[in-house]
Amino acid sequence: MSVQKYIEIDTVYTRSINLERDIDSSAITKAYIPTSRALITLQRIARTLNEEDMPRSWALIGPYGSGKSSFAVYLAHLFGNPANAHTISALKICCDADEDVSVDIYRHTSSSKGYLSVLLTGTPEPLGHRFVESLRDAAIRFWQSLPGRPPVIIDKLTDAASQKDITTHEILTLVEEVRDAVEAKKGKGLLIIFDELGKFLEYEARHYGANDIYLLQALAETAAIGRKANIYVFTLMHQGFEQYARGFGEGLRNEWSKIQGRFENIPFLESTEQTLRIISRAFVNKLPTSDQKTVAEKCKKMASVLAKERALPGSVDQETAAHLFSQCYPLHPVTVLILPILCQKMAQNERTLFSYLGSKEQHGLRDSLTRLQKVGDWVMPWEIFDYFILNQPAVLTDPTTHRRWAEVVTAIERLGDAPSMHFKLLKTIGLLNIIGAQGDSRHQKILSASAQLARKRQPWLPMPLLNAVSSSFGSSAMSTGYGRAAILT
Repeated sequence: MSVQKYIEIDTVYTRSINLERDIDSSAITKAYIPTSRALITLQRIARTLNEEDMPRSWALIGPYGSGKSSFAVYLAHLFGNPANAHTISALKICCDADEDVSVDIYRHTSSSKGYLSVLLTGTPEPLGHRFVESLRDAAIRFWQSLPGRPPVIIDKLTDAASQKDITTHEILTLVEEVRDAVEAKKGKGLLIIFDELGKFLEYEARHYGANDIYLLQALAETAAIGRKANIYVFTLMHQGFEQYARGFGEGLRNEWSKIQGRFENIPFLESTEQTLRIISRAFVNKLPTSDQKTVAEKCKKMASVLAKERALPGSVDQETAAHLFSQCYPLHPVTVLILPILCQKMAQNERTLFSYLGSKEQHGLRDSLTRLQKVGDWVMPWEIFDYFILNQPAVLTDPTTHRRWAEVVTAIERLGDAPSMHFKLLKTIGLLNIIGAQGDSRHQKILSASAQLARKRQPWLPMPLLNAVSSSFGSSAMSTGYGRAAILT
């Protein structure tokens, strides 16, 4: 029985999110999973809802694809018009994850028209002009859903968007007029989200004297002043402001640093445990009940070994791990554990992770599914190696990761015409070497567990493979038990 026809991947999880394009997607909102980092952010927002003068600006900083854009779309719906179907869905999801926060948000917005959401994605152009265009589009969108004539401010925004030059002071005046108009219509305020802000900052850094960055400071300072209708500002970046100012003189670097100081930083990088839960939601398993039980039993046994070796991440217990592994079938449990760590090392995190899950390229998951002939066949770790080395070479930006990857390639070349099993095993050993770090024992624990599972299958290694591993990774690779990872072939 071919496995392929029983396993599907939810495409909602396999494509990147664009704020402007995807704001109307009900599927994205309904599929959103509030992670621990998202809930922390929502809790911080909730604490400001009924306060007057206090900071209301945040910088979400995390690698590309770490879920920031998905969170931004969800946030815009969560604080939208309570009568809107998207907002109702978002509130229900929030209630299931954190009832206290959902109650705070509902009480805050229930008798209003919600927030006007200004959403813009970074591009290599002046921030100020792009912001005015987005503010205009957001205002049109907000008033289109309400009865009555649109306010005069929309005409002002249209005129401002056609101007070649516009000052920070002029933009701020427009923002305040929009806020007043929203308040008059029983709205709660403005929710301003800059996604991929780094592209605007890169443009600013290349065009000395543009000074659009001071708009961010002005918005943050305005947001801190409490009103009946408040302003919230979010910037989404993969690194801090100071990283974009590295080529500047000390004075200008300090100015940029002061501007970043107006924003509360929130690291937006999920734990391995959280990522595993998201992976499990991406799979749609239509296996017959009897086959699902077979997979569950195998996952239960492997979870037991992994738990004994303390190879499970964070607070995931053995029972939870077994359930997650079965949800992620046909990924082998060790493949499931390696993927999140590897993708963090590849500097792309969920975007690379879900690119793999949705890929039809060679050794992508969809391609691997075509080769699984029966229930109990697995997608093994060596296939991850082949996928990333063939299809993702451009993302190897970290020097240490690049060096370790090169070590694996060198070791493989030394195998010559060895049997295919040797290549598969060496690729798996290499993956564990790549995800390992000084002082980080996760890869050794995973490997030790793999060795326990493999003991009956391959208790020794052929000499060509021993030589390739020893010369490329050193004798420590053998002493830590790499030699018994044959389960992964």
